[in-house]
Amino acid sequence: MRPSFLLVAFAAVLVAVPAFGQSEPSRLAGTLPSKRDTGHSIVLDVDVACAPARAYALWSTTAGVRSFFAPDAEIGGVGGPYTIIFFPQDDPRGLTHGTLGAHVLRAEPGRFYAFEWVVFAGDRLKGDNAPPYADETLRRPDPLPTWVELNFTPSGSGTHVAFRHYGFTDDVANRASQAWFTRAWSGVLEGMRAVCGGGG
Repeated sequence: MRPSFLLVAFAAVLVAVPAFGQSEPSRLAGTLPSKRDTGHSIVLDVDVACAPARAYALWSTTAGVRSFFAPDAEIGGVGGPYTIIFFPQDDPRGLTHGTLGAHVLRAEPGRFYAFEWVVFAGDRLKGDNAPPYADETLRRPDPLPTWVELNFTPSGSGTHVAFRHYGFTDDVANRASQAWFTRAWSGVLEGMRAVCGGGG
């Protein structure tokens, strides 16, 4: 049975402390359209017991994503899709509860990976099992303003993963989404650690 991102994410609510704040500067802010480091970022770190190449592949391939993150995905090369599909039966394209419209921004195998992210749900049908709702103009502007950067560094017998989600703004809707995703991403990273066989 594939792990459910949403179940893992909400299990993490009980154990994860939200990590708001300013992280080290984004590698991509200012170099790509609409990618602006607003100072409102999610900052998480985890050590996993797999090599950097394997840790990188978990995020950058459909098979990897399916192993710990979501039931389905469509992932291309740089400039291609980064579509995560959380409810394939109800939303097979990731239109209302996935990341349809997000793109891969940078790929340095085994070292660095970055992709855009959709931070709101397209309807309220999933309740607390989905991010806060926002209408389509706020949910999916073009280009998307928030993005994730992952740095993979060899560490002991595994990899240190520095996870940063940039681009949230300081309004009520974005603050709610940032809080939701801080908990959710904590759960996703714990799922990654489990797939890698523990942490270092």
